[in-house]
Amino acid sequence: MKKTFFTFVLLLIGISTFTKSQNLINGDFEQGPGAGWGIYSSNGAGLIGTADFFYSTSIEPTVYPRSGQYMGRLGGFGYAQNSISQTVTLPSTPNVYLHTYYQDRNSTTSECAGLWVGATIKVIVANQTLLETYLCYYNQVNDWTHIYFDLSVAAGQTIEIVFRADAANSVWSYIYLDDLGISSSITDVEDEESMPDDYVLSQNYPNPFNPSTTIKYDLPEASHVTLKIYNVMGELAAVLVDEEKPAGYHQVGFDASKLSSGIYFYRISAGSFKNVKKMILVK
Repeated sequence: MKKTFFTFVLLLIGISTFTKSQNLINGDFEQGPGAGWGIYSSNGAGLIGTADFFYSTSIEPTVYPRSGQYMGRLGGFGYAQNSISQTVTLPSTPNVYLHTYYQDRNSTTSECAGLWVGATIKVIVANQTLLETYLCYYNQVNDWTHIYFDLSVAAGQTIEIVFRADAANSVWSYIYLDDLGISSSITDVEDEESMPDDYVLSQNYPNPFNPSTTIKYDLPEASHVTLKIYNVMGELAAVLVDEEKPAGYHQVGFDASKLSSGIYFYRISAGSFKNVKKMILVK
């Protein structure tokens, strides 16, 4: 079988130096498809969209944007090829980092026996591999995960950033991206991007739902979290979380396929923070 690769590339080009630095345009994709990004897709697939736009019954759990309504996605069925790219001028500082958050989803209907049913993601800068990981079901990343790349060698230069996917011959192989940015300090990035200011329990999405939905919650500090589902009679229907969680943004999926249609409530307890919200299951 022919082995192909799912390649996640940062390609540095050009050597011109500008006095004014340029950050990533539309780094959280909220300006919509194409704004600030050059887009290529061999099969015409949309690469920037909402959770509803990307929704598929084959993708479990469903992926929702880390912030806002839009996110990017690369990959696809069969040998689909696509990319998003942007030319930027890096700050003229001693340290320059490109950071982003990602999740991945890969074939669950084939065994992970070879590259023809999975995919490899690589991050390459100036011909140097910064990241290489094999993607298949056992290696799925279901939560938004922060990664960063040291671009200090190109500080002050004009570069092209390319996120490219050459999908393997699998049922589907995708990587999702959100909240891209450039910073002079990775510590500042982690503090600003990863740590919420307050405890928050968000409304589940989608709502109403059938049969799965996702619940997001924010923790400004490490806490023991319990997240439980109750029916209208106050009876416990499910326990989604009951463990210590680190500070940051979290999400958990809820599969209600075994429950009856109706109104349910989800309740969170994290330290002194407690909150309850309503959701509707419609079958």
